[in-house]
Amino acid sequence: MLWTQPLGTGWSSPVVANGVAVVTDRQQGAERVLAFSLADGHPLWQQTRAVDFDPHPVGRRHGNGPKSTPVIDEGHVYSLGISGWLSCHELATGTPVWQIDLPSQYGRHEPLSGGASYVNGTTNVIVPIGDSQGAPVPLFGYTGSPVVIDNKVITSVGGERGGTVMAFDKRTGAEVWRALDENVSYSSPIVATVAGRRQVIVMTGPRVVGLDVSDGALLWSHPFQIQFDESISTPVTAGDFVLVTGSGRPLTALRIASSADRFTCNVAWTNDDLSSYLSSLIIRDGYVYGMNDGGEFVCIAVADGKTVWFNGSHGFYSTPLRADERLLALNERGTLLQLAATPRRYDLTGQWQLTDEATWTVPAVAERTLLVRSADALTCFSLAP
Repeated sequence: MLWTQPLGTGWSSPVVANGVAVVTDRQQGAERVLAFSLADGHPLWQQTRAVDFDPHPVGRRHGNGPKSTPVIDEGHVYSLGISGWLSCHELATGTPVWQIDLPSQYGRHEPLSGGASYVNGTTNVIVPIGDSQGAPVPLFGYTGSPVVIDNKVITSVGGERGGTVMAFDKRTGAEVWRALDENVSYSSPIVATVAGRRQVIVMTGPRVVGLDVSDGALLWSHPFQIQFDESISTPVTAGDFVLVTGSGRPLTALRIASSADRFTCNVAWTNDDLSSYLSSLIIRDGYVYGMNDGGEFVCIAVADGKTVWFNGSHGFYSTPLRADERLLALNERGTLLQLAATPRRYDLTGQWQLTDEATWTVPAVAERTLLVRSADALTCFSLAP
């Protein structure tokens, strides 16, 4: 261990750029964006914002802190709080650049009363929040992480009049485009070139869609609804395949094609071996790796959907990341697993207990260090031999 810093509640993962580690948390009634020196953990700056939000009782076991992971781009930090504040800060100083209260400006203003939840016809659960927030937000709060592409910050909003997914000017926060008119999920959007077109790929409440990066136009869609719109796992792509999974749903490979600027989407294959409620997947050299809901690591060939191997019982949640020729996976119990990134065989090459606290996050790898966010701390470990 190189250093550690205490944190408040929250399950946002850390991000790193230019020797600065950034994470978000909540202490009592305020959300914070925090920056630390990667070298020694010294606090560099913090920005706070009062938040009057408490999740519905069903969601309180996950805490009331931010769950969306910030993104760093060209010297700026973009973060999304649990109640829907989208903010931009300067990375070097923490100086605020702009912020938007998404539910107040774009949210669905539906009548709510008392402490009861409201369930609409498409099973999305919306709950009352504090008067200062102006509108209801999803059951577990805003959890999807924003993505930056070109001069746009893109995030799931769930707003009215076509505002399910929205793009904002990253320099000013001004609206660039809005798309769709349906419930959001808890999954994060990604940007990828599929079938020759750069696309925003995102799981909404009822489906997975591809949107044109430039204007948000719908290119293709496929039904993929999870109960209570609880799509959480992030889509991944490999060539012209889009892979999605969710609670009680098999890993599904969608083949996207285009002809004369018209897009088609067809199911290429499904595989029940990699059904995952919380964990996201990783693609490497034509194979998809991930942890299923049984705690088994699974490797599947993207070309035909055949399971190459699966093994182990390592917990309930882990989203792997690449580190050179290895896969590193942190489970919810604070155990770091190291696997060889190969389809030849299941090869667990290392295992370390980093903390006894819960770790429902993805670590960050930077400059031969590993940053781990646990229930109450941000800790930096050396990856040097």
